[in-house]
Amino acid sequence: MAGNMIEFQIDEATMTAVQTKLKNMKAKTPNAMRNAINQTATATNRKIKKGRSEGYTIKAGSFNKQITVQRANRAYMDATIKAKGRTRTIKEFKTKMSTHGAKTDITKSGLKALVNEAGATAFMAAGGKVAGLYVQRETSERYPLRVLHANSVPIMVRKIYEGERGRQGNLEPYIQKLLYKNLSKQIDKILGGK
Repeated sequence: MAGNMIEFQIDEATMTAVQTKLKNMKAKTPNAMRNAINQTATATNRKIKKGRSEGYTIKAGSFNKQITVQRANRAYMDATIKAKGRTRTIKEFKTKMSTHGAKTDITKSGLKALVNEAGATAFMAAGGKVAGLYVQRETSERYPLRVLHANSVPIMVRKIYEGERGRQGNLEPYIQKLLYKNLSKQIDKILGGK
């Protein structure tokens, strides 16, 4: 995973191996590789979204619209899953307001009270620039207020990909295995004439 994206590529050695297997059908090689790469990208995208539902309490719509899949084609034999977005306020996660302050659950580990070193609890601001957001006093004084944030979608995707969240383990070996499995299926499909 480089930065905010996951790339899928087939190396030159695999490409020549596929061409030797297909012998007379070299014209179909790019289609087979493109299909295998795109199937792998789609399956990985599904895994990431499943990891979101198992690892984070952010709403699916907020998470999914920040992830795009750039599919492979005959000219460019690589697919990319890109994640974008700023840090999310805790309002977008599971949050509950009580008389003792706000409690939040970002990573599906149970509601936790938001209390800082000064003993200030979090609460939802009623007016001003921060109306409707969860804030916390930084000191025992009334101001300044700090808006509470959690991870951005690219960081969540990275943690799911690395296996830190989402209960799926590291996705890199899964992706490699699936890519070669899909490529094998495409070759069999061409050779079998199906």
